[in-house]
Amino acid sequence: MKISVIVSTYNHPSYLTLVLDSLKNQVNAGEYEIVIADDGSGPETKKVVEDFQKIFPVPLIHAWQEDLGFRLAASRNNACKLSSGDYLIFLDGDCIPKKDFVEKHRKLAEKGFFVTGTRVLLSQTFSLDLENQVTRLDTNNFFKLFRHFFDNHFNKIISVFYNPLFPRKLDKNNWKKLRGCNFAVWREDLFKVNGFDEGFTGWGFEDSDFAVRLINAGVRRKAGNFAVTVFHLYHKELKTKQEGASWDRLLQTLKQKKVACKKGLVQTKP
Repeated sequence: MKISVIVSTYNHPSYLTLVLDSLKNQVNAGEYEIVIADDGSGPETKKVVEDFQKIFPVPLIHAWQEDLGFRLAASRNNACKLSSGDYLIFLDGDCIPKKDFVEKHRKLAEKGFFVTGTRVLLSQTFSLDLENQVTRLDTNNFFKLFRHFFDNHFNKIISVFYNPLFPRKLDKNNWKKLRGCNFAVWREDLFKVNGFDEGFTGWGFEDSDFAVRLINAGVRRKAGNFAVTVFHLYHKELKTKQEGASWDRLLQTLKQKKVACKKGLVQTKP
């Protein structure tokens, strides 16, 4: 099984550097590739990708689109079209994975299920230190991780450690558990729902819509808790209010029990 890791980014090359550095050193990962879903970043991001392409042990592909405002759904679709994996892992370019991230996702992969991962939030100060290379994050060092937690660099610690006994199928139809920063889906299921709905522009709800349509298609959720947690670098988070065009679009998907969107990987004429 070949895996494609789709990394979303927009004009934050220093954070992307930290993420790619971790993805470059994955252990027991098997066959995989990285595809950057770039929503219109400038030349600094392009240089980061080009520099990593020279030293990356697996294919590193840059899927760039013109900056026409927040179009995450379209940028992910672009990356998916350039990918070749049987199984796709979606990761945000401000989320540092552990060295066994791809390996653990591979072990969780199961036909008929998509996997939702979790995250640990990093403090603003610690994120800045990582960004400026004042310190580094050793994601496999048990004692250092606890030290970071006690120094208030993390908002939680237990979820960082692997627990193979965690019940993963108790909440199979909960679309709200999918966080766009860390989840995985089979390629065939991605195409079954026609990818991400490019009708979602601006911040919010495109990932929820995707989860709802997967469940409507008969694909169930599998929890990746205590297995594929990532470290989310600090940034001010926008509040997604349950109102506006994107919220209304999500409600329509729920009400009509939609499966395939019209404006996705394949564009359907009105």
